[in-house]
Amino acid sequence: MKFWVLALLASWAILTTSTATANPEPKVASSCAMSEALKTAVDGFLGAASSVGYRGTMLVEYGGDREFIEVHVDPGSGKNGLKRLNKSGGAAPRRVASLRHGRRGPCELARYYGLAIEPGPAVAGRATYRLSARPRDTLRLAYVMDIDAEFHVPLRVLAASPEGKILERYEFANIALEAQAAPVNADIGGAATESSKYYLAAVPPGFTVVDQGRQPVDFLVLSDGLASVSIFVENQPKTLPSGEGFALRGASLSYTRGMAQRKLVTVFGEVPITTARLLAEAIRQRDETR
Repeated sequence: MKFWVLALLASWAILTTSTATANPEPKVASSCAMSEALKTAVDGFLGAASSVGYRGTMLVEYGGDREFIEVHVDPGSGKNGLKRLNKSGGAAPRRVASLRHGRRGPCELARYYGLAIEPGPAVAGRATYRLSARPRDTLRLAYVMDIDAEFHVPLRVLAASPEGKILERYEFANIALEAQAAPVNADIGGAATESSKYYLAAVPPGFTVVDQGRQPVDFLVLSDGLASVSIFVENQPKTLPSGEGFALRGASLSYTRGMAQRKLVTVFGEVPITTARLLAEAIRQRDETR
């Protein structure tokens, strides 16, 4: 998701051990019917991921679990730190590289999400506006965000399934923010040093491949400008039975599925299981003949 904090937290989800029909493109008007206030707010929110650094402590809740996490995000270097404060007090922060999401404009994002803005409550002692993003199909999650009025960083986020079930919530208790120069590679569709030998025969509506590579295994990264999802392809262990499996931790889904030639596909990100199945089904090897 474009909530870069939750995207970083997704890297802590535990990986465990069909054919699906793609949803049609949502019908949208040729013009973008969006107020200037909403367009400005969404623009600020989308741009903050690559132009604002911050450090703070937040509470994360998912299912019956809750924990406090110390976060340090530095978009300039792409190096970020996460420290779980409920664990050992002497533990060092875990370093996590920034995930690529791709940059889209408010009108393009509105093709796949119903966007709305209203006044928000104070969070961590800072003024906010509330931005809601409700999916126009069943391929995405829904979000309600209280966003910092000055720096446009989400300070409180609630993620829900397309059916409205709350999956995850986080809220900063304290935060310090600092504007930074935007990285030069902030735009969508940047090239990797080496392409994956796998590709997608079909891409779910709204999603675009924004990154790919072969290290440490073949991978593809997709984004719709808000949600992000990664696909990994590796050799399937002989001891692993065929079939599919999934694990859900808050808004983060890990979906695994065996494919031909004993390959294992893992889909990992902030998407419903319907989207994960579509992506796993669409994986093809570049030299594969049909």
